[in-house]
Amino acid sequence: MKIIRTLLALLMCLGAAAADSSGICEPSYIPGNGNYWIVLKEMTTGCSTDFVTQDGMQVHILNLLFSPDNLMAFSLNVTAAKPSILIITSTSAQIIHIVLYYNPAVSFFVTNGTSIHFPVRGLDIQTQVAPSTKGDAELLQWATDEFGGVTSFTTVRDPKTITFTGMKGSHLASSCELKSELPAEKDLIELDVDTSYNKLKFCYMEDSGEEVHIISIPDDFRIRHVSVHLPQDSKVLLRGPPHTEWTIHAKSVIKILSNNQVFVNNLPMNRTIAISDDAADIMQKVFSNFNSKSVTSYSEIRLNISAVQLWIRSYMSWTVPSRVSEDEDTTSAPSSSLVPVQMQLFLSPDYKSPLDPSSKVYSDKMVYAEISYHTFGEIYFNIKVSSCQVRSMTLEKNMPFKEETCVGKDCPKRLSFSFELIQDLPSTSWELECAVHLCYDGIEFCQKETVKRNLQVIKSYIPSTNRCFEFGLSAVLGIAFGGFMIGVLLTGALWFIKIRTAYEGRVGESRCNKPRDDLPLEIR
Repeated sequence: MKIIRTLLALLMCLGAAAADSSGICEPSYIPGNGNYWIVLKEMTTGCSTDFVTQDGMQVHILNLLFSPDNLMAFSLNVTAAKPSILIITSTSAQIIHIVLYYNPAVSFFVTNGTSIHFPVRGLDIQTQVAPSTKGDAELLQWATDEFGGVTSFTTVRDPKTITFTGMKGSHLASSCELKSELPAEKDLIELDVDTSYNKLKFCYMEDSGEEVHIISIPDDFRIRHVSVHLPQDSKVLLRGPPHTEWTIHAKSVIKILSNNQVFVNNLPMNRTIAISDDAADIMQKVFSNFNSKSVTSYSEIRLNISAVQLWIRSYMSWTVPSRVSEDEDTTSAPSSSLVPVQMQLFLSPDYKSPLDPSSKVYSDKMVYAEISYHTFGEIYFNIKVSSCQVRSMTLEKNMPFKEETCVGKDCPKRLSFSFELIQDLPSTSWELECAVHLCYDGIEFCQKETVKRNLQVIKSYIPSTNRCFEFGLSAVLGIAFGGFMIGVLLTGALWFIKIRTAYEGRVGESRCNKPRDDLPLEIR
């Protein structure tokens, strides 16, 4: 009997383990904190108004945040900005290197305790000192008292590129009131931020039946506000450290289980239960309260910031190809390159005669390329080419290149190519693309750019190394047939000669053997 009870207990344990393994997936880090199914974005403190000073100046505040391992360098483009006062502040004690695209109509203020460096040759950028403050609200109050108001307050974490567009949004407030916002959605500014610090773990299960989502924040992390956009008719478990507030945006009624304060469409929900950050406890709460056997998605947020927004798609849309379209991209990027990069092609190593775009290049000829850039102001970069490819329709080939020497000051990058590797491919129209890094001297800062050129490549006639003539199939067949006909004619001629010669021989012999009557008969 004891053995039977032991076997039953073992079977129950195995069944429970099987249920657990089939009911939950193992989350892993998502590159860039987003993919087709889920997107996580940080919300920062800021505002946008229609304020302009009496002399027509806008007032902008940039609050810069940096992760511990960040390079502390970014590009700032104010060439399109309206006449402005730009106040820069940061809590970082390190020097912040800013590659500036200058506009003389923009004046710079830097808060006391913030160290910035503009590595621009031949350009003396004057900055004024703003007092150090204990927080965002105090800095906003100083700027309001000093200039009469603030046009924008933007907080950016780990910026790579900040561009002021000069555009003005609609329905703007008259005064700045700090609140959580998505800075990438501002009209007056374009941001490209570093998303290499992955802070979101996620997994999903196909064919899970009803939609059941789990969003968890471990106790080691502190996030004050989480705004979640969920599919309709969902069940969701929200688990976070104490004092976490969740705001749910949904078009239809959903079932919620949480250990924190939750607002659904701005209406509070008072029912909470105790949930630890242990995955087993979370799954037990889901199975017992939702009467579910599996979950659709499991998300884990690992950030120490004040507010985030999270979007989760319906699993019904997960059958769509997993490539995010351009209008659904989760990261914002400037509409145009800060540093226009161009590539000019040549057919000679002296780089004196540019190749006309309509010209055709023979595959056995060397092609020489010169990559250069144009910037606003006295900004100089070292050009580094990491890779080159050629593309034609569905074909793509890595293109080996050789760096050529250039001895002049601020010399462009010079390369040489050979297109022999594509001469046997059917296409003649190709796009040459090279990945370029523009790196600034003195700081570990590089901007990634791409440069492209279209060209026509035609197959070259390569003569054979021996002196024998080369013939095609038709020529070979013609020669063979001609040889056959010559052989037939020669054979016929020889046969004719043989027959003719044999006939004449027989005639002569018969004539010699015939007795002649005209000869005298001699009798002895």
